[in-house]
Amino acid sequence: MSPMPSDHRCGRRCSGGHFWRRRGMAGSADMARSFAYEAQTQLGQIFRGTLEAVSASDAQARLSALQLRVVSVEAEGEVRPRRGRGLSSDDFLAFNQELAYLTKAGLPVERGLRLIAMDLRSGRLARATEAVAKDLEAGVPMPEAFKRHSDRFPALYGNLMEAGAATGNLPGMLFNLGKHLELMGRLRRDLWRTISYPIVVFAAMSVVLLFISIFVLPRFGDMYSDFRTDLPTLTKWFLAFGRVYPTIFCVGVGLVVAGMLASVLMELAGVSKSFWYMLLLRMPLIGPGLKANLLARWLDAIRLGVEGGMDLPKAMRFATDATGVSGLRREATSLLEILSKGEPLRGFHGRWIPGTIPAAIDLASAGGDLPGTLQTLTRMHEQQADFRLRAAPTIVTPVLMVVVGGGVVLCIMSLFLPLVRLVQSVSGGS
Repeated sequence: MSPMPSDHRCGRRCSGGHFWRRRGMAGSADMARSFAYEAQTQLGQIFRGTLEAVSASDAQARLSALQLRVVSVEAEGEVRPRRGRGLSSDDFLAFNQELAYLTKAGLPVERGLRLIAMDLRSGRLARATEAVAKDLEAGVPMPEAFKRHSDRFPALYGNLMEAGAATGNLPGMLFNLGKHLELMGRLRRDLWRTISYPIVVFAAMSVVLLFISIFVLPRFGDMYSDFRTDLPTLTKWFLAFGRVYPTIFCVGVGLVVAGMLASVLMELAGVSKSFWYMLLLRMPLIGPGLKANLLARWLDAIRLGVEGGMDLPKAMRFATDATGVSGLRREATSLLEILSKGEPLRGFHGRWIPGTIPAAIDLASAGGDLPGTLQTLTRMHEQQADFRLRAAPTIVTPVLMVVVGGGVVLCIMSLFLPLVRLVQSVSGGS
């Protein structure tokens, strides 16, 4: 057996790190493919490189034979699965819960998937479930089978299921995943309730202003033109605003439609989530709550991986990939580099990850209660997110009332001030 290439370095991608060609298996060496891998030694040192094997499972077996803990194996130059509209949160939660109960009853995963597909009968979820079951029965590794249908199932779902199966607690892993999905859904609903009220009020105000600009202001303008008198400055400004507002409204609607189309295109390109997070995080009232929301989901995903049998680096990498936010990814990568060097996490402090989280994880790892600590941290940040998101409407509502009330007062004053002046002039002349 060839030794591990000497040019592998911790935390860096090696271009020259290739393993031997496997000959005499499945035909000839021409059937071998190049696979990019990431593995970890028992001491926590991370290696990345490439090797040649006939399949992903073959590459995993050969890395395991070298006493390496396999993190990921992907075929180089592989055609990525097509992107499409994934399952809704409710649909996937129901699917995951049903699969959890079936596996708890002792059924193999592929058998459980076929029963779910038969129960669904038709639809994109039924077709995707049936396809995954066929791949598993054909010997395709679980992560690869789900990755082929990543346009339907969430990212890394297969990796998480494989981790649960490896520890002999797949039902527990699926039930924990269900709780994690419920947490994500609750936090998203809180966020949507926070931003939906201002959006609805702003949209209603825009439509009312459009109606006033088209049907009300022109009539007052015609009437005041017959007075043959100089109008107040406020009235002039309001009548001028009414003439240009329909154009402003159309431009605004066009920008909204363009933004929606751009969001769809970014979602197909896989960058929509990160873009909208970065946009919302810059909002003064929503940003802090959203940040706490994201940290709660990240910590809960780490707990999910640890309870599923993953080591801390792999669970952290799994959670970071699941969130998909670039800023959090950079800081989590820094934490992984610290772990790979065997250094303590305490002392780390970032813009996304506060210093209390690495310090608590460090102490919990030494004390052997990492899942409990992660659950406590999750609840703490969940409560922070809930408090901040619920406090935002109490600030936004009075501000909106002042804005709406001020707009109504200005509208009435601008429209009726010339009439008041006319009445005063007539009364003074008489």
